[in-house]
Amino acid sequence: MGRFEKTIVIENGLDRRELGYYSTPNFISTFMTKKMLNINPNGKTALDPCVGKEEMIKEFYDSNIEIDGIDIHNHGDHFYCNFIEDDFIDFYKRNKIGLIFDQKINLEYDYYIANPPYNCHEVDYIKNNKKELNNVFESIGVHNMYSMFISAIIDSAKDGALIAIISADSFLTARMHNPLRKQILEECSIHYLILCPTSLFWEQKADVRTCIMILQKGKKYQKKVKTLNRPKNKEDLKNKLEEEAFIETELENIVSVSGEKQFEFVIDIPSEIQDLFKSPRIGEKFKCITGISTGSDSKYISKEKKEGFEIPFYKNPGTRKFFCEQDGYLTNEYLKFDKEIKNFMVRNKSYMLQEGITCSSMGLPFSACYLPKGSTYGVNANIFCDKKDIWWLLAYLNSSLVTYIVRGVLIRSNMVTSGYVSKIPVIELSKKVKDSLELIAKEAYNKKVEPKEACSYVKKIDEILFRELDLSKETETDISHFASNLQTRV
Repeated sequence: MGRFEKTIVIENGLDRRELGYYSTPNFISTFMTKKMLNINPNGKTALDPCVGKEEMIKEFYDSNIEIDGIDIHNHGDHFYCNFIEDDFIDFYKRNKIGLIFDQKINLEYDYYIANPPYNCHEVDYIKNNKKELNNVFESIGVHNMYSMFISAIIDSAKDGALIAIISADSFLTARMHNPLRKQILEECSIHYLILCPTSLFWEQKADVRTCIMILQKGKKYQKKVKTLNRPKNKEDLKNKLEEEAFIETELENIVSVSGEKQFEFVIDIPSEIQDLFKSPRIGEKFKCITGISTGSDSKYISKEKKEGFEIPFYKNPGTRKFFCEQDGYLTNEYLKFDKEIKNFMVRNKSYMLQEGITCSSMGLPFSACYLPKGSTYGVNANIFCDKKDIWWLLAYLNSSLVTYIVRGVLIRSNMVTSGYVSKIPVIELSKKVKDSLELIAKEAYNKKVEPKEACSYVKKIDEILFRELDLSKETETDISHFASNLQTRV
């Protein structure tokens, strides 16, 4: 969300970022409502638990559906709903109190429609009520407002109720939201899963990737899922929704298993890519770890090498591939400070100063660089393996294929932690191929390639991997196009 100002005041003087309110485009509300009415044309009642200015419920009103609208803030006159000024999370908590084991809330609404509040930071509400919220949302965690809204709606809905949400899409892949995905899969049928363009809310100064999901409470309603990969812009999304340009697929095709009881929701992933996840993972074959968090980089890391600050420190290669300069020089007394200072933490001490691979952690691109012997590293992912494996693995990690795997399957938010890197499948490669990849990576490193120059080396790596895997031309094109258009595809 760094693209815009941190405080966004809307017309009533409220800070949009604290409130988490972003108005939903009419064509999306219409689509969500009509699809629910098509699935069940006989419903009578609806709830919008974050009704805002009623922009999502007009289609229900025109269809003679009785609507209740809840919102923590009264935005003015209400024409379409029975308005209740309340906090939906508090409303949900009150309904949960007193329920005995395995009892359900089962609100009587036939339809739920929501654009849950989106906040780019932990709002005061969560900070001030964390203990109580953890008790209520013990199964899914207290990470942000929209995930709690989604979970509470599902938990409150009666069997057969339809639920349409437009929300930040990090819950589709982020590790912390695996319990929410589990709740969705265990309690609901999925009818639609649509990725929205990144520019959808730019007019409201929100730089957030979103998705539309239409669910039905209960597993017996599951049919094929209608999916849509991320269109290039708002107009493209509108046209595709009107044309119903969806791909229909079985539920199992949108669920990618990436570890023990770990999985992600994915869209339009070629079966050839899905099959790669049957291979062993980075974390199973090599050590994939984080390192040092200083609590105050400006205090303990010097930009220049000087007395007392002489240990190279790497914390995020960013867009740099193969080769990157250190991000600074760590204090020589880092092990001493680890013992004495509470928020100065040195993890995995036995791997400090070893050579390996350091990976990017923030931003859209995924990249990897050689980590020289004698270096330290931050909380980004760092991989340690036998010396014979470093260079071919470095080449593989910088391939378009791995970019596709990381940013198209494993994680759609901007932070790639070691947990995600450890899930990258390590495909079986012949010694001849590994030797070829090693030569490319070493040449790129020795030439200290800049990001723009690295693309020619990545292309050579891609050609080798595509040939070795015998991928279809369609899949090769999809991988290459995705990797070169991350801004619109992730």
